[in-house]
Amino acid sequence: MYHLLKNILLVYPWDKSCLKSMPVNLKNFEKLDAYTVQVAKPNTVEELVKSLLKMARTDLEKVRAIWMWICHHIEYDLEALEDKSKWCGDPNQILVTGKGACEGYASLFENMCRLAGIKSVKIGGYSKGHCYDLGQTFSDETNHAWNAVYLNKKWHLLDSTWGAGLADKSNSKFNFRYNEFYFLTHPALFIEEHFPDNQNWQLLQVPLSLKQFEGNLCRKSSFYNAGLIASYPEALEVETVNGKATFTIEGHFPALFSFTLNKLEKPGLLTLTKHGMQLEVYPQASGRHRLELYTKPYDSTKETYESIVEYIIYCGSVDPVFKIPRELDVVVGPSWLTDKKGFLQLTCRDPVINTPDGRCTIGFTLAKRNVVIATLHSDLIKPGDERRYVLQTLRGNRVEFKIHLPQQGHYALKIHNSTGQGKFECFCNYLIICTNPDVAWPPFPKKLQNPVGPTALMEKKGLLQPSCRDPIIYSEDGHSSISFTLKENIKIVTALLNDDASLNDCGGKRHVTHVQRGQHLEIQARLPQTGSYVLQIFADSKTSPTNFEYICNYLICCSNIDTASTEAPVVPHIPVGSSKTDKKGFIQPSQLGQVIDSPDGRCSLNFSLDKDMSCLATLHSDDNNWNSQMERRYILQTHKQRQVEFYIQLPKSGSYELRVYADNKYQPGNYELVCSYLISCLNPNVAWPPFPNILQNPVGPTLLSEKKGLFQPSQAEPIIDSNDGRSSLSFTLKKEIGIFARLQSEEVLLTEEGERRHVIQVQRQNRVEFHIQLPQAGMYVLKIYTESEQGSFKFACNYLISCVNAQVKWPLLPLELCNPVGPSYFSDKKGLLRPSHLDPTIQTDDGRCCVSFALDEKIEVVATLHSDDFTSEESRRYIFQVEKEGRVEFEIQLPKAGNYVLKVCTKKKSDLSNVYDYACNYLLCCSNTKIRWPFFPMRYSAWNMSYELLEPRTGILPANSEVQFRIKAKGLAAVTVKGKNFWPLTLSRDGFWEGVCSTAGSKDIQVLVTNNLNKNYALVLSYQVKGAVHQRLIESSYSS
Repeated sequence: MYHLLKNILLVYPWDKSCLKSMPVNLKNFEKLDAYTVQVAKPNTVEELVKSLLKMARTDLEKVRAIWMWICHHIEYDLEALEDKSKWCGDPNQILVTGKGACEGYASLFENMCRLAGIKSVKIGGYSKGHCYDLGQTFSDETNHAWNAVYLNKKWHLLDSTWGAGLADKSNSKFNFRYNEFYFLTHPALFIEEHFPDNQNWQLLQVPLSLKQFEGNLCRKSSFYNAGLIASYPEALEVETVNGKATFTIEGHFPALFSFTLNKLEKPGLLTLTKHGMQLEVYPQASGRHRLELYTKPYDSTKETYESIVEYIIYCGSVDPVFKIPRELDVVVGPSWLTDKKGFLQLTCRDPVINTPDGRCTIGFTLAKRNVVIATLHSDLIKPGDERRYVLQTLRGNRVEFKIHLPQQGHYALKIHNSTGQGKFECFCNYLIICTNPDVAWPPFPKKLQNPVGPTALMEKKGLLQPSCRDPIIYSEDGHSSISFTLKENIKIVTALLNDDASLNDCGGKRHVTHVQRGQHLEIQARLPQTGSYVLQIFADSKTSPTNFEYICNYLICCSNIDTASTEAPVVPHIPVGSSKTDKKGFIQPSQLGQVIDSPDGRCSLNFSLDKDMSCLATLHSDDNNWNSQMERRYILQTHKQRQVEFYIQLPKSGSYELRVYADNKYQPGNYELVCSYLISCLNPNVAWPPFPNILQNPVGPTLLSEKKGLFQPSQAEPIIDSNDGRSSLSFTLKKEIGIFARLQSEEVLLTEEGERRHVIQVQRQNRVEFHIQLPQAGMYVLKIYTESEQGSFKFACNYLISCVNAQVKWPLLPLELCNPVGPSYFSDKKGLLRPSHLDPTIQTDDGRCCVSFALDEKIEVVATLHSDDFTSEESRRYIFQVEKEGRVEFEIQLPKAGNYVLKVCTKKKSDLSNVYDYACNYLLCCSNTKIRWPFFPMRYSAWNMSYELLEPRTGILPANSEVQFRIKAKGLAAVTVKGKNFWPLTLSRDGFWEGVCSTAGSKDIQVLVTNNLNKNYALVLSYQVKGAVHQRLIESSYSS
């Protein structure tokens, strides 16, 4: 045995890149595997080996053929599973019976390898297999056998017993189930389940002791077969901290997961991550517990999950406060799965919501039209009331749920989507926790129908431009109103409903009054007493005018009424501000009364205009501190086509006068008063800040922006709320125009350069996009400028961008980045056609990428790489350019993680100067801190872009080594490599110049070519020769 062991080469720890101990391409085995499994069982082992080796050429193929045949033809002897005395090691006996225990599998494999001329040994030891009990210790008697085989001057491990299938003790049957994992398994993975009686056969740099093997975590083959690479903690036994234990799994692909505690319980919160999962387990009793984790691929048709790893949990004490509701599903919170199902941009990414006041809000965007509902579950909620604590709004494709808890406790919020007529399935659920004993929110009224507030159905039925877009109307004195613009002649009826108050049909109607002026309808309600009311709105049916159909409903809440009245007041028809509004062209005002009551210090006012005109509004107060500079700071104006709207937010409680002006058509620039309103707010807590001074009214898309050439804006609203500090905005351009945007703020100091380094501009055909990333939380103004016919840039429009996330901290974009980013009409003009990458940003996990264009034959092109901490001398060394078949390719490898700019420049071949014009640029992003790519070899002017360098591609070669060179180039008479000596390359039949060069004694290596043996050679490439440290740096980048 010693002469075998002395040749064992120790294997370094697993780098998570491959499950095998040597490079194996399974596709190359497809024909061999198909042939092998079809070979019938002969009379002798010798005949079998002879048949199997007919298609095997290399030692690896011979081993593969033997392994595949055994795994598909020898079944486990179940009688020997419990009785080791029945183990048989005679290869011929195993072949005749077609059965064997692990001893038989290993003996047969060893014998067949010997007949095939392959070194192989049988190894005995302990295994964590069929009869293994989690956490057990092993006696002196071994319980398993497997093999090692000698290939490519190294020993490799395999287990044909476990590669063949599984023994099912329940029905005393062996199930053939081929498992590729146990063929040439990496020793660092093999040791998790196999412990040899001779520690040298671990093939590890630092061998494990038997005690370490017993106490180590055992990840099953199913773990690695599922594409998983790591699980944490890495210890088998885990102790809870404050009644909780946390586990994570990482993998290469998104997958589904589940778990059990003690086979039956599921007391935990499992969250799916991009490439794995995180699990928090809360044992419900102290002591020892057995945790088992399962997985299956997302696209699997199987219902069952496969066990992948098990832990032992020791719980010292149970968390007495933390409770998991019975109705809570195993997978909690949003994930890639909810995104995949079409539910995007969830406002709450955390699976657990802690609410101090018993209220919370969750919103998301629907990728496609669907019906969604939400239910709240707890032992505290009566059956049938699961939907009474959730209020839903639906605006376009945006859904929002407002949740009110009845009292403190732990709740499961389940969000469902429709899967058919009357059928719903839960696609996401949250755990909501409230520890405030004072919380006591009542349920929403029984007659309230979700969604609440304005909906698409309301607009479809002809009720447009609601003055109140919030689903809940709060009234301090019992009075409230809401107005609409009617699309056409439709009749409206309303109903005021309440769970507690006794409102009959007559009483309900008498507390609601309609005021209609032209196409403008106002609904005014006066509540008979405090409480929550449902205002339902119905419209007459077009098919049957006497039938009224439900359109929408609002929730009206009032906590204080000084004088209760059972009779509705008479509502007078008061002109809006002034009787001259119609004459001034202001029609269909949203507010018909002169007084606007604002409970929260905010209100809005809108008009339709009968012609194109400019208008503005000012806010006035008798407060001594009020000045003229403040008159427009608390008003945000929008102007879309012939619709103008003013959003007002008050600095504090009090009475204010809002004045509306219109531009004088005879004296442009002189504004005339149109009307005025009294705005009243009694809420002492109101303290709205002013809008930024740099914000220009009107905000958002306007008539001016259309005149400047900006159409079909993606953002119609003037205010953009950003949860993560990022937002996007796009327009359609009717013609090619110059355009740029800058980000400004009064709260955050931005230099003139910084104002443009937080905006990425993309221009494709007739569409321009702006992608904004904010440096920190705050209020920002995005100003957009377009080029005039005179060549100067003029203001077109602006937006208000708001972010309250204190964790936002987006860095400046690279200094060298030029807008627009990515391919554009400008790069097309410069001769760069059909780009490989349309997106302006290229994300690379391994620090490498390739960008290509179709190239105009009259154009020469060059590319450079830039970074804020990069020298200009290095700008071309990390790019390798190749031109073939009418395309130019730029292969890029980054020296380290970070943000880079790939800048592409062109010039006409007829231009004899060496000056290239800018054509386009890309933003390259890499967050992998492990990458350290070296530069490419130095290319000289004699290098033809049609040449193709296959190897070596790195500009740094290892010292004292032989290096293979391979270059594809046409039209050359000779190619030679110069080091300490000359090393001529030979031309192969397939057109490659090939050969080997030694770097010994050289500081650099040069490649020389000539197209005529009678002429001098030209230098085309040069390499640097470095030591082993640089080579390990290169190899680490490949492994990462």
